[in-house]
Amino acid sequence: MHANRVHCVDEVQKTDEELMVTLRGGDREALAELVRRYQNDIFRFCLHYLRDFELARELAQETFVRVYVARQRFDETRKFRPWVLCIARNLSLNELKRKKSVHMESLEEYASAARDEDGGLHRSSDGIPDQELMEQERREALARLLDFLDAESREIVTLRFFQKMSARDIAEVVGSTEGAVRTRLHRILKSLREKSLMVKDHL
Repeated sequence: MHANRVHCVDEVQKTDEELMVTLRGGDREALAELVRRYQNDIFRFCLHYLRDFELARELAQETFVRVYVARQRFDETRKFRPWVLCIARNLSLNELKRKKSVHMESLEEYASAARDEDGGLHRSSDGIPDQELMEQERREALARLLDFLDAESREIVTLRFFQKMSARDIAEVVGSTEGAVRTRLHRILKSLREKSLMVKDHL
């Protein structure tokens, strides 16, 4: 039992990329640790596209299956997070194509989706509520903002301001370049400000 606890501590101390190297070597505890770290993020990410709790759960599980299947192809010199989000995004978009229904949820629905059945906030791996840092006014303002955006722009804004991803990581997820993402973000925010929406300093 003590040996197992030590093994788990070792896994927790590793970076995501180191865990993938360990997983590639046959250690399935590494996958369990990655699931622990990312299952909530992946679920919400899929839910953003699908707007279906059960389907989002299924695709979140499928994402980790794909991670395991592709473990030998993972390049440890690259970041794990954008790589796994890219897998989740492709699964979600493929599902939307299959259903022939492409609808991005509004930000208010996105915020509501972060709550469990009892109304409590889903918590991240470090125990901090995922939405705790977003004040009610900010959520409402951004909800109105997203209503003015096309699907591609909403995706970029969501990745930047809710997944807290850098332009470089966003580019990897959506298959673009860092410069193109920065330019797109600048244009999106400029367009929204020109519409006299209450952006303030949130963005």
